Amino acid sequence: MEKRMMQWLMVFLSAMVLAACGGTDTEAPPQAETEQADSPVDTAAQEKAVMIANAKTHVYTIYTDFEQGSGFLYNDQGDILTNAHVVRDATFISLVNSDGQEFAGKVIGISLDEDLALVRVGELAGKEPLEQEMEPVDIGTPVIAIGSPENAANTATEGEITDTGVDFSEVFVYTDLYEMNASIKQGSSGGPLLDASTGNVLGINSVMLEDNPEIGYAIPLYLKKELLDGWADNPDPLPDSQLVEPSVKDAYFDEALLSSFIEAYYDLLPYSMNDEELNYYSSYLVPGSQAVEAVDSVIQEYSEEGRVFDSVVPDVSSVEIEGDRAYVEAGAVFNYHEANGETGTIDHRRRYTIVIDEYGDYQIEYVEEV
Repeated sequence: MEKRMMQWLMVFLSAMVLAACGGTDTEAPPQAETEQADSPVDTAAQEKAVMIANAKTHVYTIYTDFEQGSGFLYNDQGDILTNAHVVRDATFISLVNSDGQEFAGKVIGISLDEDLALVRVGELAGKEPLEQEMEPVDIGTPVIAIGSPENAANTATEGEITDTGVDFSEVFVYTDLYEMNASIKQGSSGGPLLDASTGNVLGINSVMLEDNPEIGYAIPLYLKKELLDGWADNPDPLPDSQLVEPSVKDAYFDEALLSSFIEAYYDLLPYSMNDEELNYYSSYLVPGSQAVEAVDSVIQEYSEEGRVFDSVVPDVSSVEIEGDRAYVEAGAVFNYHEANGETGTIDHRRRYTIVIDEYGDYQIEYVEEV
């Protein structure tokens, strides 16, 4: 960790550390196991995959001259919410989305008491944020914590709320925190805590205990809305003379990132085929494009009353990059269970034309059978 952060953490002695730059384990703790033993489909795994795939397009890895942390889109003005200790004293802020695209940001509001900061990214204005929970939730609420541990974007853990109303007062003043057993490690600061049953953002992952790393703490979002909206409506950025514009790449395609994008898209399809109203996959498609009609027709064709699809393991067979478009051929075998107990499979393979939209996200523009 950087020297400046080390100085702050010395104050914490051995009691706790801030989750500034690190990761989360991908395996859920025993408390998070909610799957019924006799279920024909691993619905818990499906739900987790859907939450992560839907949320990942709203979560960003943050880099400054002192720290690396996490953040997520708070509103449609292009504001990224994170912890103050991630961006404190930074002269430049660079953000990277799940598709590897980079952006420059400016702090428009910060509280060194409450460990919160809002970073504005002009290019993201107009992009819709995740739904937010504006009411307190109870102990036992299932959750998913997402962050960018050790530069590993969108790592996630499952758990549940184990306590509420927890207070800490050290370098920062933390009040009414959510305690959860969704493990966060050093480096998850600023990432969102999601309600695993709705996908709504509950809070900002902020603190872990050094002597009990299986327990983490998040700042409830509903308690900070007035403060955050005040910053968004009345931004107070540092003067340009005190900032350094980070060097960011132009929009680009990357074979590994394109494969990851398509795999995340496939994660969403079985969930939508089980419930057509849950069309999370639409966020991966160019609005109004041929892809929307093509994918909607597949969902309708494969879905039948009483049919339940299992999660899939997609296979990306080829990736081609040509200028401002990329072409990915991929497929998966969809396994399903009928209401009468019978099973079946559908071999689904397509060629996808992918572009980069105005928010720096990969989007599917065209779908064709192969």
